[in-house]
Amino acid sequence: MPHIVIKCYKGRSKEELQAVADKVAQSAADAFGMNKGSVSVAIEQVDKETWPDIYHNEIYGDPEKLFVEPQYKM
Repeated sequence: MPHIVIKCYKGRSKEELQAVADKVAQSAADAFGMNKGSVSVAIEQVDKETWPDIYHNEIYGDPEKLFVEPQYKM
């Protein structure tokens, strides 16, 4: 615990994805006061055409879950 899911546009290298996953996992571990080994991170790369659905359904679909709002509108 916790498990973090990141969605981003396709086209990132495995090295870029791994670097992001490592930093996010470490930040979460630090914030929750736990060992990084307790954190899992999944990254899903999606097509740009899919992003509006993610924006409306996942980002703003349940506002109570949204703790950091994007600084862009669709």
